[in-house]
Amino acid sequence: MNRSRWYAIRTAPGYQRMAAADERLPESRRMESIIERNCRKDGFDIFMPSFYTELRHHRTKKIIRRRYPFLVGYAFVNLPKLNFEELRRVDGVVCFLRGANYGPLEFQDGIIEALYFAEHERRQAFLYEQHCRNENERHEQIQHLRGQLRKILPKGRKARASMVEQAERAIDSLSPQIRERVQQILSELNSLMGDAEVANVKQAV
Repeated sequence: MNRSRWYAIRTAPGYQRMAAADERLPESRRMESIIERNCRKDGFDIFMPSFYTELRHHRTKKIIRRRYPFLVGYAFVNLPKLNFEELRRVDGVVCFLRGANYGPLEFQDGIIEALYFAEHERRQAFLYEQHCRNENERHEQIQHLRGQLRKILPKGRKARASMVEQAERAIDSLSPQIRERVQQILSELNSLMGDAEVANVKQAV
């Protein structure tokens, strides 16, 4: 088995941007960069240390996930066969980072592993922050929908009856237009809550 031999390449401007989405690719490659896609297409093992962030679109307000390189302009390629000329022909590869002997500079496995670990830690922190944000937004949306039910439904529900229970009991007595809105709110609430939460929603709001 050939041992790993990692070299740094200089990438052309713009080639570290995220490549166009391709649903045929596995999940692990959905956010790859242009240089990564080009190298992998030609059979090269590439590693571009990266971090993830989320941005809110200024017009649509939707959350957009983006991936950026730790080392702007550089990536690492594993060349156990030392096929440098083949890699130079890959679109987006400018040159190799050279060492003191003017040849391509080889990086020890320990350095690459440390970069892998740093990237993994940063990604886990990002995923945790994303999960917390999603949970907060979900909870706020649930509270907003319950507040809408309070405004629509008759006053004076029993102390032990939840807002959802009251809506289910009163829905047949509502006008068709209001009934449709209440059903829509209940549907949205159910979609926002897991099975366990749907069971617990009978508790008082």
